[in-house]
Amino acid sequence: MFVDASLPSPQVGYALGRPFGSAVRRNRLRRQLRELVKTRESSMVAGVYVFGASRRADGTEFSELATHLDRLLAKAAEKVRS
Repeated sequence: MFVDASLPSPQVGYALGRPFGSAVRRNRLRRQLRELVKTRESSMVAGVYVFGASRRADGTEFSELATHLDRLLAKAAEKVRS
């Protein structure tokens, strides 16, 4: 994450390369992440976020993915505060 107070809102990107799996799997995870980020965007610090995933994320339940994202966003917010 790169903090930039001049941005009006968080700018989010997703980096899921071919080693992650087929295009179908990459797109499914990208859609899930987009949906999760959309519901949390108002609480995110303005900045640039790039999300990636290891192959272990393939097939992860949506609720578990949400839990991991919440932990990651909490860590990012903590770093900004300190």
